[in-house]
Amino acid sequence: MSGLVVVFLALGCIGFGMTALRLTGTAAALTRVEQLTWGFGLGMGVLGWLLFFTGIAGWLSPIQLAAVPAAGVAGLLAFRGAAAAPPRPDTTPFGLWGRLLLGLLAVVLSASLIQGLAPPADGDSMAYHFALPKQFLIEGAVQFVPRAMDGAIPLLPHMTYMAALGLGGETALTLWTMTTGWMAAALLFSLCRRHLDRRWALAATLVFLTTPAVVFGAASGQVEVRNAIFAMLGAAAVAEALRSGQVRWAVVAGLGAGFFMGGKLLGLQFALACGLTLMAQRRWFIHGLVFSVAALAAGGQWYAWNWLNSGDPFFPVLYGIVPYRDPTFWNARHHDDLADMLREVERAVPISLTWLLSYPFVATLAGKPIFESGRTGFGPFALLALPFVLGALWRFRHRLRTSPLAPVAAVALLAYVIWFVMGSSQRLRHILPAYPLLLLCVAVAAERWAAASGTLRPLAGVVAVTLLVQLGGVAVFTAGFARSLLSGETRDQFLLRNVSVYGAVPWINGHLTRADRIFVPQRWLVYTLNVPSYYGHFIQDARVDVTPEADDPLVYYRDLRRVGATHLLALDGDEPERSGIHQWRGLRELGCLETLKTFDVKVFGSRTLGLGANSARAVVFRLRGPECLPPGR
Repeated sequence: MSGLVVVFLALGCIGFGMTALRLTGTAAALTRVEQLTWGFGLGMGVLGWLLFFTGIAGWLSPIQLAAVPAAGVAGLLAFRGAAAAPPRPDTTPFGLWGRLLLGLLAVVLSASLIQGLAPPADGDSMAYHFALPKQFLIEGAVQFVPRAMDGAIPLLPHMTYMAALGLGGETALTLWTMTTGWMAAALLFSLCRRHLDRRWALAATLVFLTTPAVVFGAASGQVEVRNAIFAMLGAAAVAEALRSGQVRWAVVAGLGAGFFMGGKLLGLQFALACGLTLMAQRRWFIHGLVFSVAALAAGGQWYAWNWLNSGDPFFPVLYGIVPYRDPTFWNARHHDDLADMLREVERAVPISLTWLLSYPFVATLAGKPIFESGRTGFGPFALLALPFVLGALWRFRHRLRTSPLAPVAAVALLAYVIWFVMGSSQRLRHILPAYPLLLLCVAVAAERWAAASGTLRPLAGVVAVTLLVQLGGVAVFTAGFARSLLSGETRDQFLLRNVSVYGAVPWINGHLTRADRIFVPQRWLVYTLNVPSYYGHFIQDARVDVTPEADDPLVYYRDLRRVGATHLLALDGDEPERSGIHQWRGLRELGCLETLKTFDVKVFGSRTLGLGANSARAVVFRLRGPECLPPGR
């Protein structure tokens, strides 16, 4: 059933996308393979766009959820009747190298399938990427979540997660994210085939699929790989608009950039990069206007939703500038704490020309811990291929302005510069959507110079070294999932082995009801809970004050009651703290907490490597009524 749901959603996406390509008049310029890959990407955006309105209307029953992709499946009729460009010829023998690459591709896809068949265990996925769609299904409607950075955010890809989960359950959800990761690679392959033969296009695709950041995020709820599809569509359509001068391609570029805007706030920066690149032509005004309208139509609904619910389309960026509809949503202390956290934790190096130029090299070779370049970096290929690229830039310098990839390179470069200068975080994986654009340009430039200079074998060696290193990372990352699949362990056993504090979850799911709401400070537990919950963060959420300075259990009690909390999960250690999340100690002393169950749980430092497993004690409390408070309070 889960597999059928994924096929159903994929066909719906292709149908929606093909309809969009036919309506814009761009389908006939694409080969059949490109129609499939471009169509899937555009259709995934259309599916998420439509499901947003379905969700806010409260139409989230299985029948209502299925009706939306079913309309896309009907759109496959547009694909059957569409003209297509002839396939690009390739006279180069596929040979042993090509067959070896195909074998490696099968290995990588098998590893991805193993991950797709396992329960979710990624922290961000369980905290909000998968947790929010599950919450919307439980509540019966898409709701506004006034939590900074992971609540009141653009959620277009998450709408497709919601459909997969609602129609096919958890396995359909994880297989859907796996499939969309595969389709990102398929789209990159189709773009590479415009400039490279099958073998080199396949090599570039394999480099992408084995990139640490892609391995980490492709089969999880992380949206960067999904947004990479929209980025590739946007940049490729910008290139076609500049090459042909046709407005229709500006529409497609706007849709791609707009869907990226609907998938993450960083999409606004990417849309700016695409828009600036479109300005470099004679018809800049009409192209820019059409692009902007299409982008706003495709991605603006989430910003309008945030504005309608909070007063701030970029919640909480404009706090203090625009009036908020509910003063409990945010306050000055949380705003200052968030700004301090972004400045002191998320930005490890100063924003300067020196670091703008050196960041890619430093982040590849070592870098600050916040870059996360070892665990979720881009791998060594671009750096190892740099001599070939420099050779191409010099040898073909007179053809750079007319190169069909010049606009793609411009979009990638502008996206990086804007991200570095304006970005709130310097984590390398956040710029992942622009990485396949860089990879496309690097692969083509390196192959051109290597072919002209007779150094194709050294370039093949660069690919081989890159794949050897990155396949090692794939093996390490997949080992835990493979062990689970081969051992036949249950879902609970897998989560007990991989998720901190999960030992308390089965009891909570079995003893609390939909009439209850449990407050949890452990964000990764939210998805695993089948009862209403409330996740409180010490910076990102202002409705329940658990900042380090908070030390008033009575205020804490009122905050919990205001958000409807009836129960509380806490870790009971030896530390004497009361502030922040430890304010529950004061409530217990007041007699406002009733102990229901105590658990011995495990806390893990690294799920992938199995490091740092420590024992802890978790307690589930029931929150008593106001009679427990001191008189007059």
